[in-house]
Amino acid sequence: MKVLDIEGVSFTYEDGTPALKGVSLSIDEGEKVAVVGPNGAGKSTFLHLIAGFRTPFEGSLKVMGERLEERTADQVRRHIGLLFQDPDDQIFMPTVEEDVAFGPVNLGLDRVEDRVIQALRCTSIEDLAKRKPHRLSHGMKKRVAIAGVLAMEPELLLLDEPTAGLDPRSRSDLIELLRNMKRTMLMATHDLEAAAEIVDRVVLLNGSVVFEGGLSELMSKDDALERAGLEPPQIARLFKRLGAMGYGPQGVPVTLDQGVAEAVRVIEREKGRSRGRND
Repeated sequence: MKVLDIEGVSFTYEDGTPALKGVSLSIDEGEKVAVVGPNGAGKSTFLHLIAGFRTPFEGSLKVMGERLEERTADQVRRHIGLLFQDPDDQIFMPTVEEDVAFGPVNLGLDRVEDRVIQALRCTSIEDLAKRKPHRLSHGMKKRVAIAGVLAMEPELLLLDEPTAGLDPRSRSDLIELLRNMKRTMLMATHDLEAAAEIVDRVVLLNGSVVFEGGLSELMSKDDALERAGLEPPQIARLFKRLGAMGYGPQGVPVTLDQGVAEAVRVIEREKGRSRGRND
């Protein structure tokens, strides 16, 4: 089932500056997709447009089969949960559990208490329920904001730079959380290493769609990456250097697990060559 179906969407800012031009994208249920690109490419605008916060636009945008228009925006938003880049823009209630409950209560949803408990458990912050959100670390605030989104049980999660501003440990924890989450996601990010761990495919956006496909394939397009100001994952850079040195990796790994598997293949291949020369 298509959770998101976009065809030929264009959007222009109020001052007449084009933001998006002819963007098409579809996402199936359970799929995780990253939108990457340089600053000013329209990534956040794209998420806000899908969430119904940017109008009017040209083209067709459907969420769960419902076409997004001014008259349908409120209904379509019920299918969507948007995580802002800065959790302080999203958290404002006196306690964590009250903040997580705000969305379901505001929408008049049922099972509010169950929703809150489940969302806190899913984000591993049950012990923070009675805490004041403004006293938490940035990483914990991100989890509270995600829990608030999950409590509304949306079919589509929109994540705007989810790893931005996190220390290494918090970033790693959040990546693991999102990787293991069984949700349909569209994530705008500069963090290709995080995207490599979380998503199924990537869309390179620069006003329009420049590339769509697997991250490994994108890693082979040096010119596109350079124009977008994107840094490949460290493991991909390492294996490109190995290839240039004649060690002949079969592909360009983008995650550590893929890198380890490819390294084993390279080592075994070199051992075989060495034995052949000695024989």
